[in-house]
Amino acid sequence: MVLCCICGMTMEGAGHAGRCTQCLQKEIDITEGISRKVHLYRCGTCFRWLKPTGGQSQYIFADLESRELLAICLKSVKGISKERSLVNASFIWTEPHSKELKVKLTLQKEAFPGIVVQQNVVVEFRIGNQQCRDCMKSFTRHTWESNVQVRQRADHRRTLLALEQLILKHKAHTQLIKVQQTKEGMDFFFTKEQDAQRFVSFVKGVCVVRHHESKHLVSQNLNNNTQRFKRTTCVDVCPICRDDLTFLPPRLARAGMPPYLICTRAAAALSLVDPWTGRKVEVPALEYFKKPFNVAMSQPHLTEFVVLDINELELDLLGGGKSVPIFEAEVARVADFGKNDERSVIRTHLGFLQVGDHAVGYDLRTINLQNGDVEWEKVPQEVYLVRKHVPEKGKNKKNKKAAEAAKQRKDRKKAAAGTGDDDDDAAAEALPEGVAQDEEQATAANANDNEEKQAQPNLDQEEDEDDDDGSDSDMEAAANALLDTLGRDDLPEEEVKDAGGEEGEEDGEEGEEGEGDGEGEAEGDGAEGEEEDQLETEQTQDGQANSEEPPSSSVAEQPSKTAMKAAEREARRKKKESDGYPDAENDKTDDFDDFDDSKRKRKGGRGGGRR
Repeated sequence: MVLCCICGMTMEGAGHAGRCTQCLQKEIDITEGISRKVHLYRCGTCFRWLKPTGGQSQYIFADLESRELLAICLKSVKGISKERSLVNASFIWTEPHSKELKVKLTLQKEAFPGIVVQQNVVVEFRIGNQQCRDCMKSFTRHTWESNVQVRQRADHRRTLLALEQLILKHKAHTQLIKVQQTKEGMDFFFTKEQDAQRFVSFVKGVCVVRHHESKHLVSQNLNNNTQRFKRTTCVDVCPICRDDLTFLPPRLARAGMPPYLICTRAAAALSLVDPWTGRKVEVPALEYFKKPFNVAMSQPHLTEFVVLDINELELDLLGGGKSVPIFEAEVARVADFGKNDERSVIRTHLGFLQVGDHAVGYDLRTINLQNGDVEWEKVPQEVYLVRKHVPEKGKNKKNKKAAEAAKQRKDRKKAAAGTGDDDDDAAAEALPEGVAQDEEQATAANANDNEEKQAQPNLDQEEDEDDDDGSDSDMEAAANALLDTLGRDDLPEEEVKDAGGEEGEEDGEEGEEGEGDGEGEAEGDGAEGEEEDQLETEQTQDGQANSEEPPSSSVAEQPSKTAMKAAEREARRKKKESDGYPDAENDKTDDFDDFDDSKRKRKGGRGGGRR
C-alpha cells in the first residue's frame, strides 16, 4: 500500500509519480488550447448561418439548438484533435435574443500510459451579422442567374394550371426567388444554374415538352479569364390536353387508324385511344415534336348526352398492341328531349357508364371542322364520348320548404287583417293539403280570440253593474236593519248634514264627485279611515255582509249613504257604552284629537289638489 503524496489517500501500486487519480485530474488540465470564445456569423436578411469552410463561404439554414447549428459550432472550435478527443457536446440554454450561445464540451485525453483523464469545458459563441452574397444580389439588378420560361401556345391554360398544382405538391419551388406571369405562360427565376436544370427535369417528367437554352455575357475578367453569364431556358408545352379530340393527318395515321382519336392522358407522353377498335397509342414527347398534330375539338365543344343502353363488345385487335375494352352504347342528346327522337348507336371506351347516366362528348354533326384533308369514309362514327358528366344542381333554385313557410306567414297576416273569405279560400287552395289545414286552424283560432276580446268588455260592464246594484241593495238593507234596531226612523238634519259633509270629504279624497270644504274633507277623511276599519271588524263578528262601496256615480245616491254612515256611527257608540267604554259620547272628538296632524295636512292637501 502506497500513500498519495498530496492527499494521503492509500492506493494500490506505485501510483503515478506518487499521486492518486483525483489529484492527477486536479493538477493536469487537458482543455488547454481549446477556444473559449468564438464568433459565429449569420445573415440578417435571410437568417442563414455561415458555415466555416476552407474555400468559398456557404450559408445554410439551421434552427437554434439544432444538430446543424451544433455542427457549425464544433467546426468553429479550435484545439479538438485526435489526442484530445470529443466525447459529448450539448447546448446550455441562453436567451434567444441575447446574441450568445453556450456549448458544453466533454473531452478525454490519455495523461499517462493506461490513465485517461476526462474534463468538461464551456465554450461561448458570440453571434454577429454578415450579409450573404445572395442577399447582396437582391439589392442590385443582377438578382438571378438562370431563368426558365414555360410557354403553352393554346387557347386555354389548363396545362399551366395543372403544372402549378404539381409544382406545389412536389415542392419544386423551394429554390425559386421570383415567379412572373406572361401572356402565354410563366417565368421562373433561380440564383443557380443547377436549380434551374433540376426544375426543367421536373417539368419534362410531368408534361410533354421540348426545351432549348441560350445565354448572354454579363461580365468578364481578362486577368484570370473568368466570365459571368445569365442563362435562359425556354420550355414549350404541348397544346394537347386530356379529353381533347385530336386529328391525325393521313401522312401520320398508321395503318387502320382513324383520323380522330381521344386523348386520355397527357403527362410525359400522350395516350391516344380509338373508341371504335379499342387500340391505344403512346406518343412520346420527342416523336410528337418531330411530327406534331393538332387538336380538332376541345372542352368548349362538348355536348351532353344521355345513355339509353350500353353493352360490352368482344373484339379481336388485329396486329396486336395495347387495347382497351370497348362498349356499344345508344345515346341521345339532352337538348333533343321533347323535340325529336334522334338516337345514335356508337362505341365508347367508358365501360363504367350505366343506363340513365349523363356523359359529355363531341358531336361531329353540329360542329364545322376546318380540316380539308379529312377522309370522311374513314370516320367510323359521328359521336365521341370522353367522360361521365354529373348534372349540377341549380344554384338559384329556391328551397320549397322556405317558399311554403313564407307563403304560409303571408296568408296568416292576411287572415289576421280581416281579409275576405274568398281571399282565404284562394290562399288555401294554392297551398298544399297539410299547409291548408294548418292555415284553417290558425284562422279559426284567430277568429275565436277576436270574439273573446270583443265579448270581454261587455261582460266586465255587466259585472260592474251587478256589483253596483248588489252593493247598493246590501247597504240599504244594513241601514234599515240598524235603524230598526235603534228605533229611529230618521236622523236629525244636523247629523245628516254632518254625515253628508264627512262622506263628501271621503269621496273627495278618493277622487269622486262630492261637496264640502277642503279642510272638512281632510278631517273627515282622516276620521272616517279609522272608523271604517273598526266597523268592518264589528260587522264580521255580527255576521253582516258588507262590501266595499263603489264610487258614487250621481248626487242622488248621497242621502242613502249618509244615513247609513250616521247609523253605523251611532251603533258603534251604543256598543261602546254597553261595553263600559268611559268616554263614549266624546268618541268622535277623541278620534280627531288622536289623529296625526301631519297625516291630516297631507291628506287635506291631496284632496284639495284633486279638486
